[in-house]
Amino acid sequence: MKALLILSLLITIIFQNQGIQTIKAEANTQSTYYAKITTDGNFFYEEPSTSEENKLFVIPCSYFVLLIANANEDFYYAKYLDLYGYVKKDEVTPMDGVPKTPYANSTFRVFSQNGLSLQSQPNTESQTIGKIGFLENDVIYYGEKTGEEPFPESTNIWYYCKPTQNETQKLGYVFSYYCDKKSKITENTEYFPKITGELTFDNELNIKNGGLTDTVKAIIILAVSLPCLIILYLILTPHKKKIKDKNGKLKTIKRGKDYYEFNEDDL
Repeated sequence: MKALLILSLLITIIFQNQGIQTIKAEANTQSTYYAKITTDGNFFYEEPSTSEENKLFVIPCSYFVLLIANANEDFYYAKYLDLYGYVKKDEVTPMDGVPKTPYANSTFRVFSQNGLSLQSQPNTESQTIGKIGFLENDVIYYGEKTGEEPFPESTNIWYYCKPTQNETQKLGYVFSYYCDKKSKITENTEYFPKITGELTFDNELNIKNGGLTDTVKAIIILAVSLPCLIILYLILTPHKKKIKDKNGKLKTIKRGKDYYEFNEDDL
């Protein structure tokens, strides 16, 4: 029984490693393209949908996103800084070149004496997911989004950001009114020939279904299910055991599911 359990564990590890290697291989063999943001007001999306809750932030104009795959007819799966998400195909310009500075690099400081709450959406009624302390600086700025104006004659601009001094480093929105020392984002003048034809990617990722291909999903399901089936088989399979009767002779008893079965001669 121990040998079978060890075998099942080894099989699980092999399949899981195979699944991980397959995912990495697919990601590494992707043909990618840099696309420039040439107009204002273009969003980076959490999901390939134009609904308001999926809009994360406006990408700084003149910078780039890295296109990884086709998500659907309207969206690319893309990367900006260390974030993975989506951009609309008609809002980016794919270019034949690799920029030296593809992403804007900007940070800011919070000067509110009580600190600032990190919100899941750009309003005070949304979920609070963290807090940035008083005079905490080097908060990473990704972009901004229009939201609630908490009090009159303030602002309705919220920063999508990530604190670097907190261990969790959660992403969310802060009210920009209480932020200062924001690094100036200068125009990125890098420019390359436009790619006018349809983009082709070596291996299309199955974005709609969690980013995994059907093959990888099947491997993962098998890796999880196989040890469970082996253990279930071992539990349900009857086992034989030998004992001595009153005359000192060895007798075999068969263990059933919930009881022992004896031969009449054993009584």
